[in-house]
Amino acid sequence: MNETNKARLALLPVLAERVPAGHIGRTALMKYMYFLQTIRGLPLGYNFSMYSYGPFDSNVLADLGSAEVLNIVDVSPIEFAGGYGYRITPGAKADAAKRNAVQFLSDHGKDLDWVLSVFGKFNSGELELASTIVYVDREFAKTNHHASIAEITSRANEVKPLFTYEQVHEFVEDLRRQDVLVSTDRIMSKAV
Repeated sequence: MNETNKARLALLPVLAERVPAGHIGRTALMKYMYFLQTIRGLPLGYNFSMYSYGPFDSNVLADLGSAEVLNIVDVSPIEFAGGYGYRITPGAKADAAKRNAVQFLSDHGKDLDWVLSVFGKFNSGELELASTIVYVDREFAKTNHHASIAEITSRANEVKPLFTYEQVHEFVEDLRRQDVLVSTDRIMSKAV
């Protein structure tokens, strides 16, 4: 197993135990991995693309499946108002997985702290919206387009129409204030 795979597997129980609820779901796992790689620059090697629930890479779920088989995490289905989901908690072999990536976890402890402090209390819908906004922002940045807050809001709202324009705008502004967005032109954003 290479170092990247060890790091990915070690992150699963760490994220599950460090969120305020003491467990995470698959949506939260996907979005935390996206934030860690995209915003904080962790070398996880995922290739996220836009999906109906925001940025997605099936390899995150493959890693989750491997971690479950290896008893690094426990995954159990749960029922909640309006549907079903999954509860991911540390498994019996979680500590062994963390020991296999102790240097990686030490090197990136502040990144984990930051992601969980900014996004750890978000529900799955809020994580979907925040990750979509970051994805839209990075797409603008790839083309060297200095996007206004209004442009990012409009594009993210097209992808996530279940949220009102005002809700999306509020999230965009919050992410801009936290210096998460990289394509925004500060002068333009103040005028919007």
